[in-house]
Amino acid sequence: MAAESPRNLLVLLCDQLQPHCMSLYGGPVPTPNIEALAARGAVFERYYCALPMCSPTRPSMMTGRWPHQHGAICNSDKRYSMVNDDEELLIDRLQDAGCHVGYDGVWHINRTAAADRRGDYAHFASGRFPYLLEGQMLREMGRDPDEQRAPVVNNSDDGPVDAAISVPVPATWTPGQASHPDMTRAGRMASFIDHAPHDRPLAAWCSLGGPHPPLVVPDPWMSMFNPADIPPPPGFDEAPDTLPRAVRESPGLQGVLGWSWDAWAPAVAAYYGFVAFMDHCHGVVLDALERSGRLDNTVIIFSTDHGEMLGAHGIYQKFVMYEQSTRLPFVIAGPGIAPGRRDQLASQTDMAPTILDLLGMAPLDRASGESLLPVLTDPATPSRPYTFVEYNGWGNGGYQSRCVVGQRYKYVYDHQDFDQLFDLQTDPDELVNLIDDPTHAPALSEHRAALAAWMHRTDDFIQPIFAT
Repeated sequence: MAAESPRNLLVLLCDQLQPHCMSLYGGPVPTPNIEALAARGAVFERYYCALPMCSPTRPSMMTGRWPHQHGAICNSDKRYSMVNDDEELLIDRLQDAGCHVGYDGVWHINRTAAADRRGDYAHFASGRFPYLLEGQMLREMGRDPDEQRAPVVNNSDDGPVDAAISVPVPATWTPGQASHPDMTRAGRMASFIDHAPHDRPLAAWCSLGGPHPPLVVPDPWMSMFNPADIPPPPGFDEAPDTLPRAVRESPGLQGVLGWSWDAWAPAVAAYYGFVAFMDHCHGVVLDALERSGRLDNTVIIFSTDHGEMLGAHGIYQKFVMYEQSTRLPFVIAGPGIAPGRRDQLASQTDMAPTILDLLGMAPLDRASGESLLPVLTDPATPSRPYTFVEYNGWGNGGYQSRCVVGQRYKYVYDHQDFDQLFDLQTDPDELVNLIDDPTHAPALSEHRAALAAWMHRTDDFIQPIFAT
């Protein structure tokens, strides 16, 4: 397919984006730019992250490998967040192939100085989340800038550690949309595309920081949604002591424990506005691609690194195996891709293999993910039976959870506590744990066997000890 292969690549990413809120997935937030992209491409309904956290999952998108394979298994200490030196990244493969490579925005791929190749790219710009700037906005509102963080206990491999985590305290971005960090990122990437040479293939990433906290959103997006019109999400009042240890001790639950819906609703409204603003920022990049004349010969991907609980099961942020945290938006358009919805199971580990296949390039040598090209060209292609997710603690270890998602059921293995089994067909909100229901024993046995086989096949550093 080399002669028919698209020439260019554009990857549009948000950070911590829940698909459930997007109009593309039936939610209330208008995302017209992504809707337009989806109209000419494939929209995946069951696309899952490799791990619901930033530093481990972004290398999985670039390597096609699971976190326990590439080495970055959680955040914080370099022992836990550093990618192995011998891992080959998609972006480096494209650089070596002669592409004009640009990356702007959230990076979260930690490598040693010897392995780091960011200096090779034609453009690279990263940046931190604007917590200090939100502090300024909160001061303008007459509020304490420390409101945006809450104390938690992080149970690491080294024992309990007092820490702090972002909580959903919204603030209006008063300087105006043009100076917002994400509009700045989009503007730089649009300029990169505008000035890219036409005698080389383009490979560009625009990785926005929102709607990851802090919830600093410019108007009119900040005022787009009325908190009074937003109902509580599924399981909002679920009792934490009924949940496995990795969930009830999650920093995303600790930080908002006891919050009423009156406190939550303005945060959800701001998050929704942030998502709409992210769509607007990505529209700036898509306009540049069309202006450059490359639109029809480019693989365009829209996705995120992980999801957002947004109050479901009483939890903020990610770190858990519920659908809001692990199931992601994924849209891919380009030459040869049949438009329409796809309900086949897919994973972030499939992204790099799929891109290389679409570009007519050799696969990464050690990728565990699979190319989605058969599904993209023929929507009737049968689905794989399962996909998987892992979790290894927030910072410096502390927990091990593994998850297998099948055609109907989701099984969550908690290495330190009790497990969960959900029937996603009858209980899409995951409110009823069927782990002890004898009528679902065959499904439990099937999914445990599939999970154990995957852990063995991918050289997981833990092996399951299933309760009997």
